[in-house]
Amino acid sequence: MPDPTDDQHRARVRQKADDLRRRAADLAGSVASTEEQVADTLEKVAEHRPPADAERLRAQAGEARAYAAKERRRAAEYGKRSEDDDRAGER
Repeated sequence: MPDPTDDQHRARVRQKADDLRRRAADLAGSVASTEEQVADTLEKVAEHRPPADAERLRAQAGEARAYAAKERRRAAEYGKRSEDDDRAGER
């Protein structure tokens, strides 16, 4: 006969893991949003700088956007894992 405390422990661990994944997804989404804002700012500043500076700033903006995309993918993956765990816990 299964020990109910083992089931309770597993449920608590599963819930904690799910909460952590949701928090990680939220954080990754916030990082992505911030990186987009940084990219926007760099592009605006580039409009008022000499060509050499503007080119460097636009390149940095591109890097910020690429990092934002990476963080959005990470947020989606954490969110997907959380949903998968929710479904697994319902079985």
